[in-house]
Amino acid sequence: MESIQKKQNVALLLLRIGIGTLFIVFGIMKLAGGSATWEAVGGSMQLVGISAAPKFWGIVASLTELIGGISLLLGLYTRIGAILLLFTMIVAVLVKINFDGTLAGVASPLTMLIIMIFFAVGGSGRYSLDARRLG
Repeated sequence: MESIQKKQNVALLLLRIGIGTLFIVFGIMKLAGGSATWEAVGGSMQLVGISAAPKFWGIVASLTELIGGISLLLGLYTRIGAILLLFTMIVAVLVKINFDGTLAGVASPLTMLIIMIFFAVGGSGRYSLDARRLG
């Protein structure tokens, strides 16, 4: 039994590192994109009825991806980071449905959304800073 748990915790660690790294890269890319990128990303909030301050929302989404990615990578406040990323991925799924509408177009953000639900519910596993912090 202990061997299965160890393998599961290693799998969680690898998943956190991989997905966290992706979110960090995407967050940095969006932040580096500047004002036009922030406005385009933040403009997506119109799909949930928020049309004010698109640059602000674009920066919020970009920082959420960066900081949430770091949270996943380190396994530190993983559930909080996953919940914040979950909301970002809900908007991303809505964008893809609205502009593409195909399963292929929606698959990537939908997969990330499902993974964020997993981490929000299941936490970060044994090999994380959360495990050390919570002792």
